[in-house]
Amino acid sequence: MTLHNRTALLLCLIGGILLIISGASGAIGVLDEIREGIEALFGLQLLITFETVMGALALLTVLAGVVIIIAGAVLTTDHVRGARIGIVLAVAAGVAGLLMTLVQTATMGMLVMDMLHQLQQSLGWVGATLAIIARTIAEQKPMVDP
Repeated sequence: MTLHNRTALLLCLIGGILLIISGASGAIGVLDEIREGIEALFGLQLLITFETVMGALALLTVLAGVVIIIAGAVLTTDHVRGARIGIVLAVAAGVAGLLMTLVQTATMGMLVMDMLHQLQQSLGWVGATLAIIARTIAEQKPMVDP
């Protein structure tokens, strides 16, 4: 007895973990780098708003990773179509969080990222790519092969 969509499950598990790591560490790194600049230019109120937005985006990326892991597990059941839709929606949310982090970095005048920030962003993009690959290779067939 073999598990249905085993490869897709593993790709979703790895991709989800990478998105969780990226979301948990990526926004924190950006916030620390540009906190003083925002406060000096715009004051404390905008800094608090910016911290709230960045925290929400990081949370969105982390939640997308969790949803991808859950959807990967659902791929092994007979609800493959729903899991595929869940993966696409989670990847879209995770990518939105990653893109907004890049936009925030660019609008603050930091067009060159340090190596740690590049690594954090890369983990998220690789995780999203793995989840899309898992969605693509997931097959809708009987749960158990004879």
